[in-house]
Amino acid sequence: MTRDIADRFRPLWALADAEIRRVRTVVGSHPVFRLYLESGLAAAADGDRSRSVLIGGAGAGVVLAIEFDDVTVRTVIGRLDDDELAGACAVRRRTELHVEPDLRAIVLRLCGGGVLADQTIRYYRRPVGAEPPADPRCRRLAADDYAMAAAFFRAHHPATIFSRWMLDETLVGLFEAGELVACGGVVVRHAGLSTANLGNFVTVPARRGQGLARIVMGAVLSSLAADGIGLAVLGATAGNVAACRSYEAVGFAPLDERAELVVGPS
Repeated sequence: MTRDIADRFRPLWALADAEIRRVRTVVGSHPVFRLYLESGLAAAADGDRSRSVLIGGAGAGVVLAIEFDDVTVRTVIGRLDDDELAGACAVRRRTELHVEPDLRAIVLRLCGGGVLADQTIRYYRRPVGAEPPADPRCRRLAADDYAMAAAFFRAHHPATIFSRWMLDETLVGLFEAGELVACGGVVVRHAGLSTANLGNFVTVPARRGQGLARIVMGAVLSSLAADGIGLAVLGATAGNVAACRSYEAVGFAPLDERAELVVGPS
């Protein structure tokens, strides 16, 4: 596994037009991956420096990457040669690798003892239409709520992917007696695609199983409808049966599945 291949990740803001067209061709029409790319390009144009891409030399594969506060997420799309895939697996910090199921065994071998978790991510989609009004206990969190939100996720679901910039998006909290008891919202969106990716749905342990996540989801969907967004997508760990049932109960339909491997530094 060579470090020079890992260093071939290019910031999205630095791509030439021909390279962007090449990446778009590989990504295709998959609603989740297309959203990752287009929202990343839009963010890069506005000064964001957290998104990058590895473009395979044969033109048949890419790796989309985004840096969060505590984790990097890399999504392998299409086919890479062996050295390129090894480069995608060479990490300097905790990283989630999302790959096709038939690459799971190869990635496990490449990462060796660095694999911290081996699971499956299930992607869902749901049209956004005429949504009911939000529950009055819900409100959108603002920049001043960062410390509260970060502490909430650390206490109740430490694996949550969260960064300060995500508060520029719609992150909804459900409050009871002034306390945050459930949370969730938009991770990224793209108005031109009319699509938003949702995530970070967490409920305090004492209140789980009482439908609070669905209430938060309803508030998020209501906000998206008001903003003219027509499609919501999300990813959930397939082993989290309760979460998957909750999403399906509010109309999310399974799209496909991928291997999700959490790895530490090589």
